[in-house]
Amino acid sequence: MNHFDVIVLGSGPGGYVTAIRASQLGFKTAIVEKESLGGVCLNWGCIPTKALIKSAQVFQYLQHAEDYGLKAAGVDKDFDAVVKRSRNVAGTMSKGVQFLLKKNKIEVINGYGKILPGKKVSVTDVNGKASEYTANNVIIATGARSRELPSLPQDGKKNYWLQTGHDFGQTTQKINRCR
Repeated sequence: MNHFDVIVLGSGPGGYVTAIRASQLGFKTAIVEKESLGGVCLNWGCIPTKALIKSAQVFQYLQHAEDYGLKAAGVDKDFDAVVKRSRNVAGTMSKGVQFLLKKNKIEVINGYGKILPGKKVSVTDVNGKASEYTANNVIIATGARSRELPSLPQDGKKNYWLQTGHDFGQTTQKINRCR
């Protein structure tokens, strides 16, 4: 059983920053992540949303180019390319988190973490294999989840949370049907 000074559950903005600081302070540190490094914010929430908004803003600027003394003829949108750009931005940032964790000698443990009695953490990988780790300190930084609003349920027909699946071509079709 591997032992760490600090195990952080979750690699979102709270988790990876905490892990990096712990390592910088000399603690042997591990981080547990069930999906993609960077968590929901970086991979499906804040960052991809901001990339989508930026593309919409640039499109609006181009539609009003003459207001700036410029000419831009034939400007059109390509929603699939916009989504691809958003995914690339998120992917690049996730790789940046991976680099920072490696640079700071933090062990990344992929899987679903569960706290056990006695300062133990069980991590189940994608194949269902569980491994146990011990730590002097366990930090829970599992972040947020999508919340349904009573007046706007995520019914899978009209209203979606963008992370309904990782097949973004399929998501694009779903979003297009919502219009």
